[in-house]
Amino acid sequence: MSNNNKNKLVTVVDSTSEVGDFVTRALLKEGYKVRALTRNIESNAAKALKNLDAEVVKCSDTDSPANIQAALIDTEVIFYPTNFWSSFEKEVEYGIKFVDAALSVKTVKHYVFHGLISCKTVSNDKYSVPHFDLKYRVEQHLRKVSKENPTFISSFIYSPFYMQNFSSIFTPKRSTTTNGTYTISMPLEESKPLDMVDIKDIGPIVAGIVANPSKYSGVIVPLAGEKLTGDQICQVFTKVTGKQVKYNYIPPATFRTFAFPYANEIASMFQFFSEFGAFNDLDTTLASSIHKLTSLEDYLISTKFRFE
Repeated sequence: MSNNNKNKLVTVVDSTSEVGDFVTRALLKEGYKVRALTRNIESNAAKALKNLDAEVVKCSDTDSPANIQAALIDTEVIFYPTNFWSSFEKEVEYGIKFVDAALSVKTVKHYVFHGLISCKTVSNDKYSVPHFDLKYRVEQHLRKVSKENPTFISSFIYSPFYMQNFSSIFTPKRSTTTNGTYTISMPLEESKPLDMVDIKDIGPIVAGIVANPSKYSGVIVPLAGEKLTGDQICQVFTKVTGKQVKYNYIPPATFRTFAFPYANEIASMFQFFSEFGAFNDLDTTLASSIHKLTSLEDYLISTKFRFE
């Protein structure tokens, strides 16, 4: 722990979200003073952060610029995780508003933004994935602001696919035709690898970036603890659980017909992954130089993964 950390106030936006919570805890562990912004200061998650000595303040990116500025008083560093699933198309408006409000707070020197690659840009408009592309528009604005204001440094992390998805939308399902066999079904081509990360690793990565603002000025740090094909993912599940797990490729056209929200967008995302990869040509070694990332095997073991 550096003594300098104790004097640096880091404000975490949406601190009671899953990402925000892990980042807040990692920063507190490293000795930073943390101001945890949240919509509901009476929530159990907010109270838990307060018990860890975070300063919990009621504020969100939906607030007025004046309220945001007041919540950022004396802040030196901001961590901002956008959330498409709660704000949808407003994500760009809220994200830009927060950047502009932060710029007016003279103590703010470093803005760490949790974004994603622009699928539209990389694919020349072949694939549109709003929860990626909207974040990139906020990133573009933040980069412009940093360029025009050199003392207002910005850094970026990308984490497009969480290992936690294997306990939710892509959890292995028991086969209806073969006893004792499970399948993992995704619209990812069989031969294409998937970059994935344990969401808990975001915290130490952000802490490492905050500790070295000049080193990571303008830099994108992509997070991928593993890069595995569907078959390789299933082999890891089989090794850890002792159950037979097979990969089932679902064509994107079929996946789009599924009756759950954003099936069409998720299908497009996997088409992009299959053709360009989650990070295109970004340097995926940067994150592991900051913190050892969790492998899928270690994730399954540490979470004591069990089938439904």
